[in-house]
Amino acid sequence: MARKVILFGALFFSGLVAGAAFVIWIEYNPSGWAASDYTENMQHAIQVFTVPLPTIVILSVLFTGGSSVLAWRERPIFYLLAAGCFCAVVVAVVTVFGNIPINNHINTWTVAAPPSNWSEFANAWWRFQSVRTIAALSGLMLVILAALNSQKISGKTI
Repeated sequence: MARKVILFGALFFSGLVAGAAFVIWIEYNPSGWAASDYTENMQHAIQVFTVPLPTIVILSVLFTGGSSVLAWRERPIFYLLAAGCFCAVVVAVVTVFGNIPINNHINTWTVAAPPSNWSEFANAWWRFQSVRTIAALSGLMLVILAALNSQKISGKTI
């Protein structure tokens, strides 16, 4: 029963991370934005997402890692979950070392007078977001495959 609960957590939090990453990737693509609009929207997003997003990323890592440990004896499932956990770790590392430093810089801007090179920061941030999105979606797909395969191995149908 514990395995199912932890696998559910891995699916749930991986899904939240992937969904959030995908929506943010679409919404905060800097192409076509005016500097002041981009600054205002990003500063709002940074304020709103600073607590919930890192929380779900950490929970995704923990639940996916826990699921992989519990699937140690079922090698195909273990490898899928371990790879899914790796993807969640990539999301966390890119966030900490890529997006957050840029977020901190964006928070120093004023909406009325963003820096003239704002688009360099915006494009760098979006490239990091693209990596996070790919990693999050890949991780979710791996966890889904593991869950589907665990149903096959246990002889149950979905």
